[in-house]
Amino acid sequence: MNRTNEPETCLGCPKMSTCFKTLTHEQLVLTSHNKVTLRFKKGDVVAKQGAFATHLMFLKSGLLKVYKEGGSGQNSLIINIFSPGKIIGLSSIYGDNTFTYSVAAIEDSTLCLIDLNAIREIIPQNGNFAVSIIKKLSQNNLLAYELLYGLTHKQLNGRMASAILFLAKDVYKDMRFKLTLSRKDLAEFTSMSVMSVTRVINELKETEVIKEDHGVIEIVNPDMLKRISEFG
Repeated sequence: MNRTNEPETCLGCPKMSTCFKTLTHEQLVLTSHNKVTLRFKKGDVVAKQGAFATHLMFLKSGLLKVYKEGGSGQNSLIINIFSPGKIIGLSSIYGDNTFTYSVAAIEDSTLCLIDLNAIREIIPQNGNFAVSIIKKLSQNNLLAYELLYGLTHKQLNGRMASAILFLAKDVYKDMRFKLTLSRKDLAEFTSMSVMSVTRVINELKETEVIKEDHGVIEIVNPDMLKRISEFG
């Protein structure tokens, strides 16, 4: 983890989250005075489950995984994957003052960490900002519900199909993408073993639903992949 040389001001930032575009000039100055920009290398832990939650995290670049750490001898479970422009830690604004999950960098990542006290000061002053925060919280909740349903009702093929569709649509935003998640990450995202992940991906390749070449995945039959996701 290193502090960047980027300007600390939020004013005019081209990577600003849609939430923060609702802030007034004075409120942007407040966030600028209460934030720090940090760079994390691939594999670095950004936040630790059980640690005090003091900042809201905005991902400027890179990729993060949010995961629940397992107990002794248990695997972790990835509950979300965040791409640039996403905010992490929304549940800590008025919820628990400790992280109920851990966050780690899947790729080299740059984050803005904004003091939660500044966010709590702004919310009562700016209704549009409060609404945008609620919307993002709701989106995160819906994703968590979908993940829970998939893990408890879908077979292995269905889980993997859902994961690939999520990565294409919400993370890499392309039907052809360089997969930066490891097989272990995929296993923890789908609650499968690494061996099962490899087997299911090979089956999807053999049936020409996807292609994979040197870590680049291409969805060649999205309709079939969607059906597998829904009924597999």
